[in-house]
Amino acid sequence: MVASTQVPRPGVGPRGGTRGRRAPIIAAGVLACAAIVLPFALHAVHRSGAHSPAAATVAAPTTVTAPTGRHPVDDPEVGRRGDLPALLPRRSRLTDGTHVRLGDLTVGVLRRTAAGRWQVLVRWDGKVQPVPTRGPVRLGGPSAHPTSWVSAEGLLYTRIPVGTGRFRVYAWDPRGATAYTPPTLVATDLGRVCFNASFTAFGDCRTAG
Repeated sequence: MVASTQVPRPGVGPRGGTRGRRAPIIAAGVLACAAIVLPFALHAVHRSGAHSPAAATVAAPTTVTAPTGRHPVDDPEVGRRGDLPALLPRRSRLTDGTHVRLGDLTVGVLRRTAAGRWQVLVRWDGKVQPVPTRGPVRLGGPSAHPTSWVSAEGLLYTRIPVGTGRFRVYAWDPRGATAYTPPTLVATDLGRVCFNASFTAFGDCRTAG
């Protein structure tokens, strides 16, 4: 009987061999590459992070400029405007079909009645309704009586002459509206107001003269 001896072949077997030695070498190479690349990567991230906040920052305005020139300057001929509203007319007289504002509530339309009076119609509670008026003056009228006009802001005013260029002015303010009934336009006394001859300037009549 001849005894046989097995000689392990290179790369075969659980220990030693080419395959067993290759794994430590690869692991060492990966660690070496990481040691070289990692500092550069961290440096690049640090630089990009240093610049990103500046690019994302938006400067907010520190002040807000209020609009100017909304009203013309005071006219020494008629006095100071003071707390008076914008009374300059958009139309010098009432015209049928003109749209007018009822304060900030709604918009109405001027209509001339069969009796020659003026009224405002609004759509309220799903239907067109006349707006009642109340006060010491009436809306509209011939030139010899109280004269009404629509301002540049679409509001209604009435004036009564009390002297040359001097008037008692009333603003028609909406009051007492409900879900079913429109407001009542109430003539609110604004006091004595002076207008120049062309009705392009007005004031409180407190002139230097």
